[in-house]
Amino acid sequence: MLYISVGQFDKECIVNPKETFNYRKKAEWFQREDVRRVIRNIDKTEVIDGECLRSPVFGTISPERLSTGCKAVILMIMYDKYKVYATKCGDNCAPDILEIAKTKDLVIVLHHIMRFPEPFEAVVVESGVTVHTLGEFVDEFYKFRG
Repeated sequence: MLYISVGQFDKECIVNPKETFNYRKKAEWFQREDVRRVIRNIDKTEVIDGECLRSPVFGTISPERLSTGCKAVILMIMYDKYKVYATKCGDNCAPDILEIAKTKDLVIVLHHIMRFPEPFEAVVVESGVTVHTLGEFVDEFYKFRG
């Protein structure tokens, strides 16, 4: 289940996914099919071998060159006890976030309106209300961020 917090950060939130990813990534992450799928979906990049990636824009790259959104979504896969600041993600990350939330409880922090493909299911942490559409999410978001 996806849980969206629209409030302030706490000590369990990864506020800077780019730096956290760059310093904490492990080579074995890139052998996982779910991580490879996220890299393919978000950055249109393929894992070639180990930490060698092939981007259609940049050619052969290291994981440090992935987009911040891609890095954030990978952290959502790899870390269960932390929330991830998903405002660092673009709307192109939303389908993968929902896919991860099908397999585990996932808590993200959003300080903007992310456009999830409809219908979706998420609980706004501050109110406990389950939302299924962008309109419902916007209504709940502005109760706490407006």
